[in-house]
Amino acid sequence: MTAFHWHDHHFINRQAALDFANMVVWRGQSGREQDRGRSPENLAAWAAFGDLPSPVSSVDRCVEVREAIDGFFRAGTGWPLLVSLYAETLNRDRDPFLSTILHQAMALAFSPDAKRVRVCGNCGWLFIDRTRNANKRWCIAGLCGSRTKARRYYARKKQQLSAST
Repeated sequence: MTAFHWHDHHFINRQAALDFANMVVWRGQSGREQDRGRSPENLAAWAAFGDLPSPVSSVDRCVEVREAIDGFFRAGTGWPLLVSLYAETLNRDRDPFLSTILHQAMALAFSPDAKRVRVCGNCGWLFIDRTRNANKRWCIAGLCGSRTKARRYYARKKQQLSAST
């Protein structure tokens, strides 16, 4: 199996914890959801592209950490699990990859940016809304925003055509 080819837009936050959670695309959309973090090759390639140490822990452990981060920042649940995973990684696992990601997750949780974490209205990625008015709806306006607007436009046109016939 070849590793997924990562791009800059996979690192939209420049914040390893959120970008790590975003390895799942279309989260919660059955039939569309893609988990790009379930192979050692993809994890290693993601770490290399993000200039992070290579993962030492198992894929299952990495997925457990990723899902804990996602659950906390997406739904505000799982704080005890996140703290526990961070403590275990620092004390027992000694995985520099997971230590870095969990450290950034903890730092973000205690920063003012934590209140600005949003879920993209199109793909479901987590992103930090750094706009002045804190009203950003999409992770990348040029991708997800354009796709959403195009879908609405075509739905409106289709409805207009069916109403006129």
